[in-house]
Amino acid sequence: MVVDEERSILDQVRRILLHEDILVITATDSRQALSQLLRENEETFDLILINTQMPGTTTQTALFSLKPTLKKLPPEPDDYLQKPFTREQLVEFVRRKL
Repeated sequence: MVVDEERSILDQVRRILLHEDILVITATDSRQALSQLLRENEETFDLILINTQMPGTTTQTALFSLKPTLKKLPPEPDDYLQKPFTREQLVEFVRRKL
């Protein structure tokens, strides 16, 4: 799942990852992301990419507080993909995390 308030970013990331045969679900905020998680079993999602600079409630905090069964790994230095990123950086990052 990719969570970002910018529709153009979501569309671009989805197209890139689909081209790499990676199924992508998108959400524009924590409510949409949580709705997706509640509709699906969280094991459906191998990876959730969250824009940590979205306005309003911190999406990551909201998701983990409302869905505590999500497995949150301790952050590592390479857990972040800084915007703007290239297609190659995105694909390499996602493949490494999967």
